[in-house]
Amino acid sequence: MDLKNKSIAVTGAAGFIGSNLVDHLLEMGADVVGIDNLFNGRLENLESALKSKQFRFYKGDIRDLNFLLEVTTNIDVLFHEAAFTSVPQSILMPESCNDINVKGVLNVLNAARKNDIEKVLFASSASVYGDTPVLPKREDMKREPKSPYGVSKMAGEAYMQVYYTVYGIKTTSLRYFNVFGPRQKDSPYSGVIAIWLGKILRNENLIIFGDGENSRDFTYVKDVIKANILAAEHDAKGEIMNVSCNNPISLTNLAKLMLKITDKQELKIEFADPRPGDILHSYGDISLAKKDIQFEPDYDQESGLKEYLTWYKNKYKVDLNIIQ
Repeated sequence: MDLKNKSIAVTGAAGFIGSNLVDHLLEMGADVVGIDNLFNGRLENLESALKSKQFRFYKGDIRDLNFLLEVTTNIDVLFHEAAFTSVPQSILMPESCNDINVKGVLNVLNAARKNDIEKVLFASSASVYGDTPVLPKREDMKREPKSPYGVSKMAGEAYMQVYYTVYGIKTTSLRYFNVFGPRQKDSPYSGVIAIWLGKILRNENLIIFGDGENSRDFTYVKDVIKANILAAEHDAKGEIMNVSCNNPISLTNLAKLMLKITDKQELKIEFADPRPGDILHSYGDISLAKKDIQFEPDYDQESGLKEYLTWYKNKYKVDLNIIQ
């Protein structure tokens, strides 16, 4: 499917990943409907999109089915990026996590069914794997989530597959591995890269929960957008695919790399007790995505970090020295 001139909806459109996806779709020539309740999303992320005649924004909640039915008429493809996104918060607020991530998915799928939307792409997460010791993580492995967030994403994947089987809606679930990049904000519930960038700018030491040997497959947001576009162009049949950098790095080495790139090696790395729900190692096998949608990441952690930090410096005019 060629997305140019298609009518496309993006939930979570004002969020970190959603807004990057919106911009890319508009550049491709698609007509885009953006949906966001602006709880985590920010309109400033859509500053460029809002100037486009091919973009319409609707403020509303995916938990409101009537709202979704109204704003997703005449849509060809729907990218479902809206979510309750924090693992630690999901442990504190499991009901809210379920309400947004499970009921929200059902609402999106029911809107797609009733409005004859051809294809739905779902933002899933590597958190569904839990701490199974086998590495790298493959899509056919047993799913053993360690948090309500992981459980909710597992349920979302199952609903995507069932709605393909029962109702014929073409669905694909993409399991993201630790996405980072422009528009990711620094908050206690952000990804570690955004949190550490905030600390670097404040000349604070970097804190690692655990011994620092735990590893992550940090994936640059442009590669995630690339995977979404390729999956949307693919003839979806309820598949689940990993989307990762395919190049894991320990948190200690990531911290050292960030301090090196920002020329802040005088700052220290401190260690704290592990947090409930945190996973020790997360490394994705992307063989299936390579085979089915010809996905290949363009960025490793270092090149992604340099681009992200350069964007941040230019966007917010901060005093940040970036070593190329």
